[in-house]
Parts: sequence; C-alpha cells; structure tokens
Amino acid sequence: MHTYSVGLISAASVALLAFVAVSAIDGIYIHLVRLRLHARPESWREHVLHTARAILFIPVLLTLFGVVSGGALLWVGIGAVAMDQFVELLDMLSEKDSRAAIGGLSSFEYVVHVSLTTLRSAAIALSLAARPVSAFSLSAPLVLGELDGPWKWLVGQLVPGAIVIALLHVWLALRHFPGRARAAA
Repeated sequence: MHTYSVGLISAASVALLAFVAVSAIDGIYIHLVRLRLHARPESWREHVLHTARAILFIPVLLTLFGVVSGGALLWVGIGAVAMDQFVELLDMLSEKDSRAAIGGLSSFEYVVHVSLTTLRSAAIALSLAARPVSAFSLSAPLVLGELDGPWKWLVGQLVPGAIVIALLHVWLALRHFPGRARAAA
C-alpha cells in the first residue's frame, strides 16, 4: 500500500516531462542558441536569473519528484519552489530592458512561457496533492515512499541533465560577465 496517490504522482510526472521538453525549447534553443542572451551585455542579467532558476530546479526535482518527501524535506522543496517563483518574477521584470535591442519577446516565446508556467504549476500542484496531509507536518518522515516504475526512472534521467544545464548556465554567465572583456584588454 502506498502512502501517496499513485495516480496523482503519475499525472505530476507526465506534466513534469512535458515541462522539461518545452523548457529545452525555451532555455536551450531560444535563449542560448538563437538569441544568445548570455553573450548580450544588455541581457546578461536575464541570463543570470535563468541560471538561478536552472540551479533551483535541481532541489525542486529531487525533493518534489525524486521521492515522495514529507516533513522538513518537503518544506525544503516548497521553499525552493517559492525562491524559483521569486526569481521568475525578477526575470519577467528584466525582460523589457533585456530584449529591447532585439524587439522584445516574440509571440511564440510568450506562448512558450505561458505553457511552461502552466505545466510547472500543474506538476507541482499534482505532486503536492499526491501526499497525505500528514506529510506537511515538520514531524513527518522525510521520505514517505519511493516512486514506482517509469516515474523513478524518469527522474533518474532528468537529474543529471538538470545538473549539466545548470553548470552550462553558470559557465556561460562567468564567461560572458560584462566587465570581463574590459578587464582582459
């Protein structure tokens, strides 16, 4: 017998997988390849915010999707989600100035961003709803159960990729630090 809803965990995992797929289009193709935001001095701050979000995705992935967490571990995951939400708000506030030289966000990118927000919110809400109410007590066990079947495998595949993407963002942020070119000259 599971201490969580298998159906809700499965739905959360499907939403998570869709979120990761659309994130690859936005974060890798649009931001890094097509627009090269990391290399534009006016967009470097936006890239740093994307870097923070890439880093925060790792504890969210591990604590809310990697295991059926409870107690303090669950609250660490919820805290990482709250921090990510705050950084996302800063990101949205920065985009007008960051993208001014390239004509702002395209309609396609707006659609992608709305889709990402919807998928991420659905995945997190479903993951949290899958837990019993007692999981939210700080005295609850840190791990209420292990995921079964394909969902455990899925998260196991996503974690290394998330780490690589976060490290890539950090490397690009450091490599293209706006004052670096002047200091080297």
